[in-house]
Amino acid sequence: MANPGKENHTMAALRYGIVTYKDARVGTLRESPGGGTVFAYDEGVTAPIACALPIARREHATPFGLHPFFAHLAPEGWLRDRQTAFAEIGKDDDFGILLAFGADCIGAVGVVDPDDSHRRVALKPARDPLDAAAVAVERTISGVQAKVLCAPNGTGGFRPARAGEAAPLIAKYPQPPLFDMVANEATSLELCRILLGVSDVAVADLAVVEGIDGVALVVERFDRSGPGRRDKLRCEEFAQVVAQPPGLDLRGKYDVGYDALGRALAHSSARLLDARRLFKRLAAYVLVGNVDCHLKNFSLIETAEGLRLSPAYDVLNGYIYGDAGYTTRFGLTIDGQRRQWQDYDRALLLAIADEIGLPRKAAEGVLRELAGRAAAFERRLGQALRLGEERAWSYRNAAREAWERIHG
Repeated sequence: MANPGKENHTMAALRYGIVTYKDARVGTLRESPGGGTVFAYDEGVTAPIACALPIARREHATPFGLHPFFAHLAPEGWLRDRQTAFAEIGKDDDFGILLAFGADCIGAVGVVDPDDSHRRVALKPARDPLDAAAVAVERTISGVQAKVLCAPNGTGGFRPARAGEAAPLIAKYPQPPLFDMVANEATSLELCRILLGVSDVAVADLAVVEGIDGVALVVERFDRSGPGRRDKLRCEEFAQVVAQPPGLDLRGKYDVGYDALGRALAHSSARLLDARRLFKRLAAYVLVGNVDCHLKNFSLIETAEGLRLSPAYDVLNGYIYGDAGYTTRFGLTIDGQRRQWQDYDRALLLAIADEIGLPRKAAEGVLRELAGRAAAFERRLGQALRLGEERAWSYRNAAREAWERIHG
């Protein structure tokens, strides 16, 4: 005979959160006894909050852990380490992280703890200003790199965001041993603006944030708009769009091929135009050595015309860190393999165009467009790259070598 007391205790231990969309309640996210979760839309909600959570199904059950859409709202790497440590949450407890810090995430969806909605989560004190900024507000950001949310300080500079105010900026910091990482990303984004156009790349530049040591790359968030950039826009990483599980090691974003980009683009309101933009971006990433372009480095963003491919973000030349032991393989697979940067030539890119659903003629037109940027690209490469002499030399050589492979 079952022990009713034990059953009631188990049920009492199950947690749930209130799910919000643009700060309005739309449903609940509940743990289930078997170790999974169930997201349920509230009665009266008529529009979906995510591509992978269609409204035609009122409940979306996941047998183990969180549905990938919600799991990918949680942080990775540095920020996960800080938020779980200072809130004393299990490092693998995605649900606990979202209940403590998920009221304001990237995009328009949040998760609010109903038992903690009127008081702050208890935190251990943080002495380091960067750590303190990472855990000071009920917000979290996906991604591996050290980063905090920021706001303008009113005098042309920046400061860490405070509770209850808009946080329209993300400040990214280098971590040892790659102390030139943010300078690398600033340079790579600048080169991408030459290749792709200014409007197709996130706005970012190097700056100092009040109270935090070191130079950061301060990035304007494209998922916030309106006066003071307080309005939340729907924004979904491709890993969320195609419901790719993050995996226990958070490396699920790599366990997928370029065809997943095509599946995600099916949700764009202008699929062929965005396939063309995405292919051009991939070719540019080969030129700047952005090998770590995995599924979470592409997003759909809400526009007046519907969901469209977001501006490029998280771009840096990872290839030049190969001598430091970092991978030089690209983040997504083709024919089941993650190929080395050196393998990426014109023929391989055209094969990837097929994978994402872009006609060959259109892909060839994109490569001709990029070839037309040769003079401007080479001119910028010849100038200071905000990197040390040795890294800058490696960067220039890699970019020129890739140009030859693609354009001859």
